[in-house]
Amino acid sequence: MLSTLIFVFIFCVVAVLVYMGRYSGRVRFEQTRLIDAPVAAVYAMVADFHQWPKWNPWLAPDSGAEVTFSDKADGKGTHCSWESATMGTGSIEQVRLQASERIEQFLRLRHPFTVSGRSTWSFEDEGGKTRVTWGLRGRVAFSMRAFASTVKGSLTLDCRFALDQIASLLEPANAPRYEIVHLGVREVPAIRYVFRHYQGPINGLPQAVLDVTAELRQQLATHGLSAAGAPLAIYFKTNIKLRTTSCNVGMPVATPDDFDALPVRELAAHRAYVVQLKGNRAALEIAWFYAMQRMVAEKIAPDQRLPPFESYLEDNGDASANEQLTELYLPVRPVAAG
Repeated sequence: MLSTLIFVFIFCVVAVLVYMGRYSGRVRFEQTRLIDAPVAAVYAMVADFHQWPKWNPWLAPDSGAEVTFSDKADGKGTHCSWESATMGTGSIEQVRLQASERIEQFLRLRHPFTVSGRSTWSFEDEGGKTRVTWGLRGRVAFSMRAFASTVKGSLTLDCRFALDQIASLLEPANAPRYEIVHLGVREVPAIRYVFRHYQGPINGLPQAVLDVTAELRQQLATHGLSAAGAPLAIYFKTNIKLRTTSCNVGMPVATPDDFDALPVRELAAHRAYVVQLKGNRAALEIAWFYAMQRMVAEKIAPDQRLPPFESYLEDNGDASANEQLTELYLPVRPVAAG
């Protein structure tokens, strides 16, 4: 009996090793952004490690993170490490620098997943602006090999966020920018809303929200009613790979129970983790990503029985306006009765 158990155990271990061995664990990607600032200024923001806490995607928005620098903050061999209770730990070391042209670094992240590799930056002048490219070629830990594509997706969004933050620090005040503010868990009252269903590409949703809400407002007015809150997008299913989503675009209303001129639904009262996006709505995907990351880090359990939704507190039609204000609501499990 004991020998059989040992055989089964060894067989399971070998099976797992063979399965994991099918995956290379490679992570390779790059992100490019045109920043309205001189090459020297953009290069300095990356070469000087003392600047990293301002835009490091693995620190934001944890202001209490512990950051350690080498004696020098820039130049070959210098390094920087960080430890954050909510956003993870990591380190980076300068390997090779060509002033205002290229930087090569060794990056290692130890939490929430382990990945290490060569990080490269290139800087090109384009009429006084800078085209900056940040790439990574590395591998995840052996235990994470089967999830390398997921790690790649997460790191790609991290890079997008970092480049956006560097731009916001250097570009003119009127340039498109955004800020992600974590508001924490809030009580959400029941919301009764009229709606139209949307199913299609994610990038088509902003225009659909404008069109649908204008239509709903007009139809409500014909019945002597008005909206009782900001427009909503209530998500039911999103396919990140295909870039499609299925959701209801709605307007909160206070309608009589017998109102049947428009389809009406009610979102039950619940608790939700709330994140506020101030500015460019092109960053909604990044805001959702960091909201979910923060929930995982803080061990906040999602309530998958209820759909997440967005509330468009400012809907003036200019998707890149810095005054836009959007709130993201991720339902969380009710507090257990004590």
